[in-house]
Amino acid sequence: MLESYVTPLLMSYVNKYIKNLKPSDLQLSLWGGDVVLSKLDLKLDVLEQELKLPFTFMSGHIHELRIHVPWTKLGSEPVVITINTMECILKLRDGDQDDHDSESSSTSRSMSESSKALGKPRRLQQAAPSDPDLPPGYVQSLIRRVVNNVNVLVNNLILKYVEDDIVLSVNITSAECYTVDDEWERAFMDVTAPELVLRKVINFSDCTVCLDKRNASGKIEFYQDPLLYKCSFRTRLHFSYDNINSKIPAIIKIQTMVDSLKLSITDQQLPMFIRILQLIIALYYGEIGAPKEGEREEGSCHVREPGTNLPGMHMDIENQVPSQYSTQEFYMDSGLSADSNEGWVSWAWSFVPAIVSSEEGEEGLDQQRETGSIPNNLQQHTPKDPIVSIGFYCTKASVTFKLTESQAESSYYSPQKVKSREVLGLEQEGITLEVLMKGEPFFNCQIGFVGFRALCLKGIMGVRDFEENMNRPEEDAVFFTCGDTLSSKGMTYLTNSLFDYRSPENNGVKAEFILDSVTHKVTYTEIAGMQRFGAFYLDYLYTMENSSTEDTQDFSAVNVEEVTPTIQEASIKRLVVGPLDIKLHSSAVHRILKMVTCAMDHEYEPYCRVQQEIVEESCGPVTPEEISSLEEFIPTRLTCLTLLQVSVTVSMAEFNLLHMLMPVIIGGKAAPGPVNIAAFQPVRPLPSLQFQMERVNVEHSVPMYALALANTVSALNQPTDNLLHHCYVHFYLKVFGFQAGLTCQNSTGGFPPLIPVIPSFSTAIYGKMIQMPACWSKRSSVPITEYILELPHFTVQATRAQTHLLQAIWQSWTHGMVNGAPSTLSESLINEVYKAPGVKSLGSSPTLEGSLQNLELKFCSRASVKCASGTVGAVKVCARTPGSGEVVKEKLVPLIQGPSDTKDLHMRRWLNESRKPESLLAPDLLAFSVQVPQQGEDCRNSGAVLLASVQGISINVDPIICTWLLHQPHRGNSRQQQQNPGPVPLAKRREDEVSVASTPLVKQPSNQASDYESSPVKTKTVTESRPLSVPMKVMPDTTAAESLATSEERMKQLIGHAWDAVKRLTLQLELQSCCVFVPKDSLPSPSTIIFGDIPGTVRSWYHNQASMPGTLVVCLPQVTVLSAGHKYMEPVQELPFVVSKPILEEGDAFPWTISLSHFSVYTLLGQQRSLNLLKPMGCTSTLAVTSHKSPNCSEGRHSFVVCLHVDLQPIHVKCSNPQVQLLYKLLLSWTSTWARLQKHGILRQSASIPEPPGGAAPSSSVHSSAGTALPDTSTYSPSADVGSPTEGDSVPGGDDGPFADTVTLEQKTSSIGGTSGKVSLWMQWMLPKVIVKLFAPDPAVKTDVCVVSELEDLSASVDIQDVYTKIKCKVGSFNIDHYRCRCSLFLCATTVIIRQKEYLEFISFVDLVSINDFEDCPGCNYIHIHTCTPHPMICLSLR
Repeated sequence: MLESYVTPLLMSYVNKYIKNLKPSDLQLSLWGGDVVLSKLDLKLDVLEQELKLPFTFMSGHIHELRIHVPWTKLGSEPVVITINTMECILKLRDGDQDDHDSESSSTSRSMSESSKALGKPRRLQQAAPSDPDLPPGYVQSLIRRVVNNVNVLVNNLILKYVEDDIVLSVNITSAECYTVDDEWERAFMDVTAPELVLRKVINFSDCTVCLDKRNASGKIEFYQDPLLYKCSFRTRLHFSYDNINSKIPAIIKIQTMVDSLKLSITDQQLPMFIRILQLIIALYYGEIGAPKEGEREEGSCHVREPGTNLPGMHMDIENQVPSQYSTQEFYMDSGLSADSNEGWVSWAWSFVPAIVSSEEGEEGLDQQRETGSIPNNLQQHTPKDPIVSIGFYCTKASVTFKLTESQAESSYYSPQKVKSREVLGLEQEGITLEVLMKGEPFFNCQIGFVGFRALCLKGIMGVRDFEENMNRPEEDAVFFTCGDTLSSKGMTYLTNSLFDYRSPENNGVKAEFILDSVTHKVTYTEIAGMQRFGAFYLDYLYTMENSSTEDTQDFSAVNVEEVTPTIQEASIKRLVVGPLDIKLHSSAVHRILKMVTCAMDHEYEPYCRVQQEIVEESCGPVTPEEISSLEEFIPTRLTCLTLLQVSVTVSMAEFNLLHMLMPVIIGGKAAPGPVNIAAFQPVRPLPSLQFQMERVNVEHSVPMYALALANTVSALNQPTDNLLHHCYVHFYLKVFGFQAGLTCQNSTGGFPPLIPVIPSFSTAIYGKMIQMPACWSKRSSVPITEYILELPHFTVQATRAQTHLLQAIWQSWTHGMVNGAPSTLSESLINEVYKAPGVKSLGSSPTLEGSLQNLELKFCSRASVKCASGTVGAVKVCARTPGSGEVVKEKLVPLIQGPSDTKDLHMRRWLNESRKPESLLAPDLLAFSVQVPQQGEDCRNSGAVLLASVQGISINVDPIICTWLLHQPHRGNSRQQQQNPGPVPLAKRREDEVSVASTPLVKQPSNQASDYESSPVKTKTVTESRPLSVPMKVMPDTTAAESLATSEERMKQLIGHAWDAVKRLTLQLELQSCCVFVPKDSLPSPSTIIFGDIPGTVRSWYHNQASMPGTLVVCLPQVTVLSAGHKYMEPVQELPFVVSKPILEEGDAFPWTISLSHFSVYTLLGQQRSLNLLKPMGCTSTLAVTSHKSPNCSEGRHSFVVCLHVDLQPIHVKCSNPQVQLLYKLLLSWTSTWARLQKHGILRQSASIPEPPGGAAPSSSVHSSAGTALPDTSTYSPSADVGSPTEGDSVPGGDDGPFADTVTLEQKTSSIGGTSGKVSLWMQWMLPKVIVKLFAPDPAVKTDVCVVSELEDLSASVDIQDVYTKIKCKVGSFNIDHYRCRCSLFLCATTVIIRQKEYLEFISFVDLVSINDFEDCPGCNYIHIHTCTPHPMICLSLR
């Protein structure tokens, strides 16, 4: 009879999951054809074992179970199992229940195993008596046919999950599973040759997901809107078999399709939703539900690679050592406990036999195990793994975020209701999620989106910006778009799925799958992913390959007794994001930040707390075989992210309420109460700053087994570079085609072409960080972190109007208004910045352009030192004046050039010499290396090292800078932004403006927008750093004495920090001369001069232009600073580096030797006239600093003694009437410019707002701190006594008394006593000679006069102590001479013509006796001629 075969099969499933069933009653009911069971309780322990997750079932009930068996038509009609109202409640297993759960689970497991052992003989016994009418082959075929066509119908399925205050419930109205034909229509089918395919369909109707919050008593006070409401979806299952007798399919495809998926999340649900996501991630990485007994340290949170557990290897991989690290037996260990934690792929894979196999299959496997055909260590794995493909497809999905507010009811006893308001929406099209795996060695997951966008809904924080009555276009609401639409892309997201009519399964063809990592990478490229989707593509591939055999997928044939092959694991994640457009306007930013604040509003404890690293002791020495295995292959996780065509637009804030959100995000403070918000009106045109990137590549590589690898490699004496390379986390960032510019949103919602502010450039950043730093604490030579930045070229260009607009955009976000109202802008400013192409504007502003070339920076951190080095190739700044057609062409005015050959610019002869153009092989402008020791236990570490070299720089202080700073748009009708129904009164705005300027604690930008007729940017009254309820001008003000004392204390702290930085500093600083040109009028660069060559431009004007404007040339000195005992080194060193003589003790770096040379000043007066103002000079200085720690000071402060000795070279100053006129005009021009800048408000704020006390420095860094403190008894120490060494110098003596005795710096340093927390300063200057010559014409006699002043043997010293200040000066000789130019003193010949190298010099001769006194006489055109002038020919014409 068929009943004897079918009844035990059905009873085995029912009895396995349902409590308290009598098999006899169930058997009798089944023989009747229908069975109805009511109020059934589920076996919770069996469900927990089947689920294999750290969850505990609190309850499980079935209201009614119906089983219908059509005995008369068993071969043509399906068996129908109906479940009416099934409810299960589960929670996360907590630590207190682990022991109880383990006992109950072990008991239930033993009971289950015993029942299975008893059940198998019973089935065999029942099947033993054969019926002559029913042959065994027919019975097996019929049973398989019945099982393949069983229909399961579940009505009202309720699943609940509770945790803390979270209640997550899933309610499915109806779920039905049935067998279908090749057209996916309901049918009675069987696996037949040659197709060998079985198809099933599962339809889910009206799925509703709710997420609510319960109180302490477990009651839900009010219900939130459902996350998902009445969503229906269908699932198709496709099973392919190798032969008709196969128990498990060879290919399994399970794919689900959803037409429309609408999610709704409120502000109260958002923290709970994120908590659920964190739970899923914790389960994904195995951070919860881990074993406790010695397998994992308590509380440790090692992240392991999901899916890396092999069959029989149920353990936490991170805390074990793989075969490459310790022993090959790691991968195939069979002696582990059955209770050990499994990987998530192992968990998912365990359900495959339960889904597709029958008891006969299990029985056959048991028989094979008993006969020994399958090894015991591989009993959980079948001989051949099937290919499993899981897919989820959604045509359209949306996520709506809502804000809720309580709504009171009229009745007291009525439940509280919540009113929700939509604020943000996310819409996706063409969603695909596909998983392909074959056993555990191969796993692939692909996720794709065809289109994605985010848009604003209704209002936010009282601002009704997108209400229905606003009638705003939908384009204004969308602030995030990515990819294409289904209308343009088609149904590519369903390619090769069971819902694609073109797929092989729907056309009777066996599908082929790529299960090789190399072929997979070649097939599924970024281009292929973007062609299929368009918005987002994720490809995650995990492979576990056997390197010793050709078949990399078959792990079942490995015998434990044989040598285990090396297993190579690899994990690669590739993410590609298509064309991306982000618009950050006020509506979008406020909604995003509001969602962030809502997500932070919770008190949930993390599932896993990251603790300090635990360094495991090595079990034994590493063998050479293990090292060679490591050298061959080390498993890593690689993540690649690619962004294509990214555009980010930051618009000017139309309203600003960030002061209500940022305190919550930054400090977790409660948001201020509601404020009155002005009515919103959109602003058009809306100024915006846009960033564009053609491509962004990000790569992140991390070792898969960091702890094991670090423990192994750190134990080696000399690890190879390859092993060290894999011990780091590597990070690469490459940006291509980055540019930024200004644009605006017009009334139609479009944006005009970009006005570039930062032209396109590319850059790259590389970084690495060692894994498990605690393992490398004793290896100081191993870098901990390392970063490298490369920037080949970077340029910034902007007009003055553009900078005004950029400043207005910035301040619209940083300066919040009380009522959220925006600032106003001048319409003329908008028109000038966004002028139509081809329209010429009068008085266009010049464009300032600065470029940086070949920037390379490197940072390295080790256990003992932190170091950095870098180079800057060149820096150039110029100004471009726009042209007006063919008549006036564009002019280029160079302003800053570096590097520049300035070694000869301190002398005027460079003007008459040929200059070579700048070479491409010129040295870098800046090269430096810095090394700072770490503060550790060893205080004997060498001090810091600073090596720096700066090449020459040329600066042109051109009047075009004033033109650029003072440029104002043409004044016209001012346009206020269209939302000002309730503006702040003018009086109030002025009062707040004064309060901002008078408040020292408010941090304000240094510049404000220009004061146009309607410029309101400076009327901002509130900043983010202040509460709105506190007026800015009402602040506690400190007295003058308190502020002075505070400044003195801060100065002492500053000195203390400076001393800590330089007391053991090895310093090498080289600064080449910087030449500054200050012309009276603009000096545009001729077209024949190389771009940006300032000296070449000046020389061209000097020789080729008849009307060269007067120019002042200041050559700043060449500076060299060396610390004591240091020898020259190249400024760029390999990090880290070692100096020849490291400084170990405090103060050994001093004295410093400071040399200054080639400082000169001269003027260019046109007509090839150049006159000196200050002849080249220099000085040599010696700086010594010592420190004494006073025992009387409780705070342990130091007393500092600073000694400075300066030897100056002779100073020779000359000045004539044309030079004075030039200096006066330059001073007058720049003074008027400064006044106009202050008048227009550009410098008003920095001039009127005092610096905060925390950053203010006294006007005199030493005198104020020494002279303002109250007298202290401790200050009247030996330094204040009459007989002290400091007072000994003031004893009267001869004329040379004060300087007669030879006092060295060491003696002076040791003789000056310091007091607690004070600074003593001693400075000395030595100047051999000062000559000042003044030339002027005498109109009475029409001759020139000259006044010569000479001072010789000058010396001065300053001694500053805490109780006195002493100044000494000495002048050896002083005289003044007056000369008059007379004709009798000159030769009769007045004209001398000197010909040399194709240029002429017209020189007037004077008497050779007084020739040194009359050199460079401008009034008579006398030019000094040295007697040693090597002219080849001098012709004199005598009159």
